Amino acid sequence: MNATLEAVTLDILDSCRELSLATLMADGNTQSDVVCFVHHGLDIYFATGRDSLKIANIERNPQVSFCLYKPYTEWPEIKGLSGHAFAEILSDESAERSLAIRLLDARFPDAWTRVPEHGSSRTTIVKLESWAIKVLDYSRGFGHTDIVTIPSKRR
Repeated sequence: MNATLEAVTLDILDSCRELSLATLMADGNTQSDVVCFVHHGLDIYFATGRDSLKIANIERNPQVSFCLYKPYTEWPEIKGLSGHAFAEILSDESAERSLAIRLLDARFPDAWTRVPEHGSSRTTIVKLESWAIKVLDYSRGFGHTDIVTIPSKRR
């Protein structure tokens, strides 16, 4: 990914607080959920209940899709991402889980007051490791997109 495209991608991730996550259910249908997220570079993290349907879907098939868009008022301002990723449920003892919780605490300081099991084994952290991202940037023309393939150890 070139430096300009990476800067646009990171700006979009910095500007958004929620993303729509699509997973595959046991019956073959897709499920879409909105999750609050943080990122460290291109790695995306979110917290969810360990017994959620999202987790059951990810355990069955870790390939997911996501999309997010910056708020806009005019068409030329539209910027967003849609991507394909591998979802990984982080182990409770991992350093990466601790990093994600610190990032979540910083970005959403009041959210954890509503989640009494914060940091416990009832809350889990999921990492999204993208392998392809479509960067939508209308400032470069109506519907302009760049597709970025990201090397992944899983593909």
